[in-house]
Amino acid sequence: MTRTTRPARTRSIRLLTIGAAASGLCLAGAGLAAAAGAFTVEPRPELVAEFDAANEGTDFGEMPAGYSEEQYRAFWTSGYTLEDLTALQELWSVDEMEAKARAGQAVLDGAALPFAPGTHQYEEPSAETVAAIDAFFAAGYDGEDVAELAALWNTDTVETKARAGQLLLDGQTVPVAPSGTPAGA
Repeated sequence: MTRTTRPARTRSIRLLTIGAAASGLCLAGAGLAAAAGAFTVEPRPELVAEFDAANEGTDFGEMPAGYSEEQYRAFWTSGYTLEDLTALQELWSVDEMEAKARAGQAVLDGAALPFAPGTHQYEEPSAETVAAIDAFFAAGYDGEDVAELAALWNTDTVETKARAGQLLLDGQTVPVAPSGTPAGA
């Protein structure tokens, strides 16, 4: 009698080999995908000149530990924005200083960063939003009031100020009294 099935050991080795090859291909693909989405960044000459003029005479001797003047300069002269900085903080789960230090060092080293400078931009508020925010502060509200209203409404600070200011412009009452004195009072 002739056997037509393969031994279990040969089949297991074959499956193990296929699995290892597939895993290797997945890792290689993930590496290529990560590399394709990464950007190397260099300081921009026009920003270097602007930075140097704005910081002439600045004493950088009191930089926090692990954060150098060179890293600070490299970060801000590469074209990254405050919004980019916030995105890096969230992406890396670090504070502002750590994000600037890491990104600045990456620029200095010519290493890849997760996105290009200027990817995240601040959207200018509308004239109506600016008017509402101005009314909010003119009524005597301050930062503590913003925090209290934001917690009450579960909104971010800009939305909170605009919403409360619009209530004031519409002649309605804001659920938190202003802590300060209204402008002109």
